[in-house]
Amino acid sequence: MNGITICIVDDVKTVIDGILKKIPWSEYGIEIAGTASNGKDGLRLIREKHPDIVLTDIRMPLSSGIDMVRELKESGEHAAKVIFFSGYSDFAYAQESVRLGAFDYLLKPFTKQQIIDVVLRAKAQIEAQRLEQLGRMELERKVRESLPYLRQEYFRLLIRHDEQPERAYDKWEFLGIDMGTRGFVAMSVQIDGLMNERSPLPVREVELTRFAVQNILEETIKKLVKGIVFREHLGQFVIVLNLDEEVDVLALAEACKDNVNQYAKRAISIGVGGHVEGIAEIAHSYEQAKTALSYQFYSGTGCIISYSDIERQGHITPHYSADKETELLYCLRSGNREGMERLLDSISEECLRYPAPPNPDVMTNLFYGLAFSMYRVIAEKADPKQRMWLDDRLSAMKKGRYLSTDELMDDVKQLGLTGCEWLQKRQKNDVGQLIHQALTYVRSRLGNDLTVQECANVVHLSPSYFSNIFKKETGMTFMQYVTSARMEKAKELLLEGMQVQDITFELGYKDRPYFSELFKKHTGVTPTEFRTKYEGVGHVGESE
Repeated sequence: MNGITICIVDDVKTVIDGILKKIPWSEYGIEIAGTASNGKDGLRLIREKHPDIVLTDIRMPLSSGIDMVRELKESGEHAAKVIFFSGYSDFAYAQESVRLGAFDYLLKPFTKQQIIDVVLRAKAQIEAQRLEQLGRMELERKVRESLPYLRQEYFRLLIRHDEQPERAYDKWEFLGIDMGTRGFVAMSVQIDGLMNERSPLPVREVELTRFAVQNILEETIKKLVKGIVFREHLGQFVIVLNLDEEVDVLALAEACKDNVNQYAKRAISIGVGGHVEGIAEIAHSYEQAKTALSYQFYSGTGCIISYSDIERQGHITPHYSADKETELLYCLRSGNREGMERLLDSISEECLRYPAPPNPDVMTNLFYGLAFSMYRVIAEKADPKQRMWLDDRLSAMKKGRYLSTDELMDDVKQLGLTGCEWLQKRQKNDVGQLIHQALTYVRSRLGNDLTVQECANVVHLSPSYFSNIFKKETGMTFMQYVTSARMEKAKELLLEGMQVQDITFELGYKDRPYFSELFKKHTGVTPTEFRTKYEGVGHVGESE
């Protein structure tokens, strides 16, 4: 900050000398810029030196101090703090000095300290004003530097809220927006795959990509029309174009897509809103652009979609056969992976068979509902850890913004495949327990006339299903197992010394020769030969 300068104007030399010599101005940070002995010379001095403070007498030859200050003020040069002093205590002089904006008024004779006090007060005020001015200048500088950001922030609000034209004009002028106030089209631009949660890019690469894409879009737009490009969400931009209806907006969008692909090596998709006339309608055009871009769900990456095309298609509500959903859930409940996949594919094809694609949000909600039904079937048999996975999966599906039908169907199918895998394992464990229960029952009743129906009832299954899973689990039919179990029990009884005749009746056989024949078929030897072989002792008098 520069030092404070003073000019002294007085026709009495001793007054000037006293002020100059008796006060050490440099110690107060004040510099004497010059002196004059009359109002005319004082005027010339002030105009030449531009002092911060003027100490001047009122009554002087040629031109009074009052006249001198009045002329400075009338010419727009009155910027210094003026301190009047005079030997006359005339109230009229004091009134005039106040009207002219005098900082203060001293009566002669004055003391050295009075001069010092009044000058230091003037200095303090000047320094405060300078600081305030510096702060304002710094603030203005920051505002100028921030204008690009402020413009973008303004447009972020503009695409969400209506703006009254009369209020918008002042804002556009302040922000230096180089566009007219009539004729707009909004575009919603997405960098495809940039924010893919399944394979996220490093933050540095994401930022470099966004910066490059925005620059390319700005350069492309600038060559053809007036407009602004600004960021919206992590991987999206908004373009607001200022143009007339004769400009080919789709060709402009195509140029943006091609340039980004060529120079940034990235694919972008663009939704194009309708042409609107006023500033207040920009938000409407942007909503149309967002809706158009959402139909990338069907088109895939690198597409340009105009809202006008979607509008002509009308509104379609997708649906699928309720019978297919019932069958799908039955397949899921039974762990039938192949059937579940087949039915999901069939449902997907049924929902996408329309000549024009349905609203992506409606389609996503439809399949979320199907996923929720699948979730309920799986959750019935899930353990706590599996239930936690299911809850997280379903929550992610509800929040997720799917970029394509393939992504949506992949998530639904993955839910189904995981459920089938869990339910198959659960069923296998359940079946194992049921068969184990049946085997225990059989072994405890080997002397009874056992039937499939009886054992199926014990484990609460139909005879046909019981027979099927029994053979899968044991590798033999139910009756083959009963016979095998009886023969194994016969071996034990033979080694315990029980007579063959008694064993026959113990195991539920009425005919001893038939039992002996079954035993030999099962072991390769007769009951007596078996006992002789393993005991080493023959039992005389017993025949087969």
